[in-house]
Amino acid sequence: MNTKKTILFLIYIFCTLFIFGQPPQKMSYQAVVRDGNNQLVVNQQIGVKISILKHDPNGVAVYSETHSVRTNGNGLMSLEIGTGTPAPGTTLSDIDWSDDDYYLLNEIDITGGGNYTLSGVQQLITVPYSFLAGTFVRGDYSNLDNRPPSGVNTGDILYWDSTTETWNILPIGQQGQILTVNNGTLTWITSSVLTTLPPTIRTDSVYNITGRTANVRATIIDAGSTGIISSGVCWSTTPFPSIGNNHTTDGTSIGTFVSTINGLTSGTVFYARAYATNSVGTSYGQPISFTTPTHCGTVTDYDGNTYQTIYIGAQCWTKENLKTTHYSNGASITQGQLSTSGYFPYAGQKYYYRYDDDNSNIATYGLLYSWAAVMNGAGSSSNNPSGIQGICPSGWHVPSNTEWCELENYVEPGIDVNCNSTGYRGSMAKKLAKPELWTTYNQNSFAPGYWHTDTTGFNTSGFSAIPAGRYNMYYYSNGSYYNSASYENINEEGYWWSCTMSNDNMIFYRFLNYSNSGVNLTSILNTNRSSYGDFHYAYSVRCVKN
Repeated sequence: MNTKKTILFLIYIFCTLFIFGQPPQKMSYQAVVRDGNNQLVVNQQIGVKISILKHDPNGVAVYSETHSVRTNGNGLMSLEIGTGTPAPGTTLSDIDWSDDDYYLLNEIDITGGGNYTLSGVQQLITVPYSFLAGTFVRGDYSNLDNRPPSGVNTGDILYWDSTTETWNILPIGQQGQILTVNNGTLTWITSSVLTTLPPTIRTDSVYNITGRTANVRATIIDAGSTGIISSGVCWSTTPFPSIGNNHTTDGTSIGTFVSTINGLTSGTVFYARAYATNSVGTSYGQPISFTTPTHCGTVTDYDGNTYQTIYIGAQCWTKENLKTTHYSNGASITQGQLSTSGYFPYAGQKYYYRYDDDNSNIATYGLLYSWAAVMNGAGSSSNNPSGIQGICPSGWHVPSNTEWCELENYVEPGIDVNCNSTGYRGSMAKKLAKPELWTTYNQNSFAPGYWHTDTTGFNTSGFSAIPAGRYNMYYYSNGSYYNSASYENINEEGYWWSCTMSNDNMIFYRFLNYSNSGVNLTSILNTNRSSYGDFHYAYSVRCVKN
């Protein structure tokens, strides 16, 4: 097999030697790496072995160490001798630099492994002797005889001219230039190779992960041969996302940026990586995998009740019915009770109710609220998110009809995309229902009441719906007016308000029935006491995180 040697051009970056105190046992080393075809090895992880040889270029190695480094867009590698992984039994500080001549042997594996190819040997003349100087020299560096010239700019290069036997300074080159040797002289040139370089970009980290969003930090290290056209982050559920998948567009500047990715789903493994595009092509950073959480922690209301939460798709819902008797600002809500002469849950009347007026039902079923209490003076909303805090804790809001629709179509995709249908829809009831409390019904395996027979498939959404019943006030006239009031349907049905009212004053809500497999979307007229022949209800409430 034909083995091509890697060509390595050794350079020393100019540094100032301080001879006061003990110098560090390390020295800087840089090299431009080319492969056997004289092509620059750019943006590539390589393996490097450095050896210090004693007496002559074929001498015994008194010290060896290995490094794994990455070349930049110009094929330049940088390392510090003395910071690598030393060979067993060798120590850089044990070398007696005054004892003999020493040579530096560098070997490279451009594939990043340990199959090194001899690249070159060069006599060490100045840098290691700073180690020696640190052991016995004391004085003022500026007053040294034969002191090498000083650089002017960061990156100026100190090199030896054997013809004149002098040290010389080569000023730092321009952006994108390559350092070459021309007739024994160091020269900066602009190479045609540089006109075909894509950008270099790194995916740094993923953080602030929720069930629907995450932040990705990335860094554009090098623009390549031309300016950046676009950059951002792409993501998917497969390991190597590209700009053909979901992606952001974040700008054209070199440096670090943070991108927010949206539309994630909970409890899912995603892969994200940064990208940057110039006229040559698109480059990607390494992908980073992360898992979105299944909940968004807990939330506590003004009364100190703490609620568990659950991500359902991109939404985070409370898993329990609301129990608060105060708004988040501390304003109290009036307690209602079973009565035909007061505590009417009509339009504008803010009441909460305990089922059967029994405090023992609160812990299990929560409280029932009039719609006016739920809204707390806010107007109707069909937005997503609704923007109506209402009775919910700070940072949370009352779901709109549109948000209920999103939940339903996530649990059972396509059942009623725009929620234009009313009545029972789909067969998701048991996916939403907690397998307890519901009245027994064994004739429908998709109905909440089937849990007594088999709990398989129940509450897969985590919504944990329970049958808390409702408070019902009926105002009626058949020549004379009267009211009827009752608590009804506990353990048979669960009802939940939305914050959406139609143009004809119909308030939308959802309910589940123990014997039906669908979710019922229906509405009730929002009227005051002067209207008769109408029902007025108090229902349960769930909240959604902002």
